[in-house]
Amino acid sequence: MTTVLMNFLVEQKLIVIKPFHENGSLKDDLVLRSSDLTDLGNEFFKEVFPKWSAYIDRGGEIQKTTMLLKGLNKLQM
Repeated sequence: MTTVLMNFLVEQKLIVIKPFHENGSLKDDLVLRSSDLTDLGNEFFKEVFPKWSAYIDRGGEIQKTTMLLKGLNKLQM
């Protein structure tokens, strides 16, 4: 779940740090702070991430990021 989320954040330019090693693996010591996110990234975590997380908790498909993208698009309007 974390890898999918970090990929999404990087692709959408919502994060200002690099969460991956050169080989593409997630950094073991990764700690994400609000200061590591753009303003839109912080709004995303308040509004969109909890819904996606709940969807995953209910057995939703982790690789499906459609909900994340739709939520982000709403925030950008």
